Amino acid sequence: MVRIANFHGATLVRSSSLATLATALAFAFPAAAQDRSTTATPEATDRAVDSRVEEPGTEIVITGSRINTAGFGAPTPTTVVGVAELRQAGSTDIGAALADLPQFRQTQGSQQTNTTTTSGQAPADLRGLGIARTLVLINNRRHISSNDLQTVPYTMVRRVDVVTGGASAAYGSGAVAGVVNIILDDRFEGFKLGAQTGISSRDDRAQYLLEGSMGLSFADGRGHVVIGADYLEDEGIAPASARPLVGDAGFFPGEDGRLYPTLGIRESNRSEGGLINSGVLAGQTFNADGSLSPFRYGIRRPGAPTSMIGGDGFTTNKYRSVSAPISRLNGFARASFDVADNLTFWVEGSYNRVSDSRFYWPDLGVGQITLSATNPFLSQSIRDRLAAAGEPSFVMGRALSDMALARYDYDREAVQGTIGLDGSFGGGRWRYNAYYAHGEQKQDQFLRNITLRTNFANAIDAVRAPNGSIVCRVALTDPTTPCRPLNLFGSGNADPAAIAYATADWNSVINTWLDNAGASISGEPLSFWGRPVSVAAGVEYREEAYENLFDENALARRFSMINGTNIPKTGNSVTEAFAEVNIPVLADLPAIRELNLNGAVRVSDYSTSGAIWSWKIGGIWDIVDGLKLRATRSRDIRAASLTELFSQRAAIFGPVNDLGRPGNPSTQVILYQGGNPDLRPEIADTLTFGVVISPRALPGLNLSVDYYDIKIRDVITTLTAQQIVNGCYLQSNQGACSQITRDGNGAISSINASFINIADFRNNGVDFEASYRTRLDAIGLGGQLSVRALVNYVDKLIVDNGVVAIDGAGYLGSQAVFLVPRWRGLVSATYESSSIGADIRTRYVGGGGFAPASVLPNQAPDLHVDSRIYVDLGLRGYVGLGGDQRITIYGNVQNLFDRAPELGAASPYHDFVGRYFTFGVRASF
Repeated sequence: MVRIANFHGATLVRSSSLATLATALAFAFPAAAQDRSTTATPEATDRAVDSRVEEPGTEIVITGSRINTAGFGAPTPTTVVGVAELRQAGSTDIGAALADLPQFRQTQGSQQTNTTTTSGQAPADLRGLGIARTLVLINNRRHISSNDLQTVPYTMVRRVDVVTGGASAAYGSGAVAGVVNIILDDRFEGFKLGAQTGISSRDDRAQYLLEGSMGLSFADGRGHVVIGADYLEDEGIAPASARPLVGDAGFFPGEDGRLYPTLGIRESNRSEGGLINSGVLAGQTFNADGSLSPFRYGIRRPGAPTSMIGGDGFTTNKYRSVSAPISRLNGFARASFDVADNLTFWVEGSYNRVSDSRFYWPDLGVGQITLSATNPFLSQSIRDRLAAAGEPSFVMGRALSDMALARYDYDREAVQGTIGLDGSFGGGRWRYNAYYAHGEQKQDQFLRNITLRTNFANAIDAVRAPNGSIVCRVALTDPTTPCRPLNLFGSGNADPAAIAYATADWNSVINTWLDNAGASISGEPLSFWGRPVSVAAGVEYREEAYENLFDENALARRFSMINGTNIPKTGNSVTEAFAEVNIPVLADLPAIRELNLNGAVRVSDYSTSGAIWSWKIGGIWDIVDGLKLRATRSRDIRAASLTELFSQRAAIFGPVNDLGRPGNPSTQVILYQGGNPDLRPEIADTLTFGVVISPRALPGLNLSVDYYDIKIRDVITTLTAQQIVNGCYLQSNQGACSQITRDGNGAISSINASFINIADFRNNGVDFEASYRTRLDAIGLGGQLSVRALVNYVDKLIVDNGVVAIDGAGYLGSQAVFLVPRWRGLVSATYESSSIGADIRTRYVGGGGFAPASVLPNQAPDLHVDSRIYVDLGLRGYVGLGGDQRITIYGNVQNLFDRAPELGAASPYHDFVGRYFTFGVRASF
């Protein structure tokens, strides 16, 4: 721990006790204004939680390593984000706030709608290397909700420390791209209440946030209690067709056959009333009364057999959301008591619930339907035309929006409790701590009103009964059948009883458990050069388990769109030991003001894969006052997730071209998919080095430049059957060859397409940061001005799965996960005084391509995504109530100039909401 006190703008650093939380081996986290946090002094980033100017003598505590590292003295680059910065532009979501930092890719946001099983989650993705490779901690400890930033009690957040380098030796598995460490304000005293609302300039995506917290001491200050909660209601944006640049755009062949981004893409073979696609009536669509009219086709071209621009075709954008609605409730409570001067017991608990209910889109399992030409729901004239043409049946493309419009409902609930103790001995020279945590999460998900395959087929096979009524054909042989005939000729004609028979609700319940315990000790046993040698060591134990249960229909595979197989409760465990040392090697010499080396090592013994080592070595060379060099080299790991290890194995049949036999014959093989309990941990080698400059001639200015290079091998992924065959015989990849089994005749009999260790990643680039902070008394304004700039340049982001290597650097589309712009930047300026505050932010996203040709082939020449600059404004007024009590009234405008996203890009880096207004009030007393 490093304590930093601000006296009239001067930053003084003095050593204090080491951090006592024991979930991780510390890696010399930067204190305050250091590393890439160097440019963000703790006063600027933390700003006493409510953005006030620091008063003389205010003390800010930055928690990090168990090894004391003062000022700029950490070798691992770290960015510190304070509450004021998290709340700029009215953000209510930590994930969205961090996604503005150039080191992050918003691979998935809580309001994105491209998936069902993760909707409502907001994971962090450092460097665009995938959310599984960024470790998220709360108060230095793992949490049951893992990487989901939506589960953090937002009202209690004090700051976020972002470590943009490998940190597995410090915190264990998953810290390959870095760590997001969320520090809660668990020593707060007083009361805070807040309310906020927001609306876009298009009068949608209304948001409502309520938050409150309280903290108090008792027993003459020996005890302390803090409680906080927040509630968010976000109405989202629906339907997507209301935002055509986002929901109605895509790629379509031009007259030259090349792909161009365009609006108005529709399906050319399906309509909501029913489009006949075969025979004499092809090109006719059913009206609401069951009659036919010509279907209006839009622009159609070769290369897009089922799509067109314009026309009467169906589009899912009529129903799906651009931004999904979400309801969120977070709560946190902590109590601590000093049983002695050197021993404190504490207990804390957290609760989170996220839920949503919204339209998804019509059942994707039903599109083209074959119907009898004698179906009695057809008019007599239509039946006559089909009979005259000698057609016993016809094919109809139908979007089931009137009877099987899926509604996605989910409820995700997480609870965690932790107990622990912190103590010291030897006159405070040695510190120790221990803790135990237990967490549980339940995800209850529904897709309502989707079709049952057999029931649907029975219901659309309608006939005329002997008594003249219309019945299901199956009723002729089974009068007791519950089947009711379904009329799909024209939207809105289906009998509710037939809909109830043909549809049901799909349900999946995922339960997750986490048990985590640890203990550590740290201290300074001796000194070199008048500076302490710091050491830390400890042990940790962690168990994780999950189960996935499905409804009866899904288990029997009765649905057309999605089914499931139960996964009984299963999991794994890991036992770990770690140690760290920080040594002042040289000091007080010419050109060596101070030279410190920091080393860490961790051994992790997994029940599924055995023991593996991770380590780190780094150093800080303080050349002269105001100039430092730093470097870190680390070996990092990511163990396989429970899903990758234990998800249910499934067997399907499919064709592959056998490149291992003459003529490359096509053959049907068994393809095995699912978890793989034999997976090994991924291994990453990370190198960072940079320079930190704090010129004495300009107090308050800090600059840093850091280069990073991350190489990951044995990356866990899945391949298609053909990719595995190609990788074996075209790339000579032995990992792919080992997945292929041949029979006695030499033919491929089966292919293992489960998760395997086969891919390699390579990511390198440069981070720049600059900050300046000064008081404005000299020019008569009072208050203080803070300026901060963060810039990231990506040179390479190569994903090589053994079949094809893709460099995603310089691309902004959403056609693949690992696509990132080469340049991103964030520049902010903030003014604070005792009565007002204001800030302006400029977010820059560099231009580039949509996707590499191997991801999006046949692109038009010179296809390019333009760069974007977004401007955000904030204004606050403070009303003092005496002492520390005051009311803050604030407003924000995000995307001031309403910059639209690039047509066809659907980029996670582009703003798809547009100009957005936020207003709120907070009171502290």
